Amino acid sequence: MKDDPTYWDSKPPAKDAKVEEIEHFDARGMRNVYGRGDQFGRHRYFHMDIWKTSDERLLMRFWSRCQEIDWRSFEIIGLDLRKIPEREKASGSGESWVPRAVRRTYNRWIDEEF
Repeated sequence: MKDDPTYWDSKPPAKDAKVEEIEHFDARGMRNVYGRGDQFGRHRYFHMDIWKTSDERLLMRFWSRCQEIDWRSFEIIGLDLRKIPEREKASGSGESWVPRAVRRTYNRWIDEEF
């Protein structure tokens, strides 16, 4: 993924997933399975959190503390949940399961908001 604004420590998995935009969601009762933050310049911070619901759905939120940046929410569809490592055990390979579609959507959001 050349010329993307973010750097990923690992390549995405061979099997991709789908990302669909959804309404904002409340993460109470969900388990956080992934999070990252990227900073560009002095005041541009971009964050991604991925949450697993009790009914085995994956919901993703892009957010920033900057009031000028629009938050977005998505559902990740078609991903084998067994590929997601436990956060405590992830050390180093914690993002290797993050699909290409998620990475592209995150990078596109940063491009649009920056």
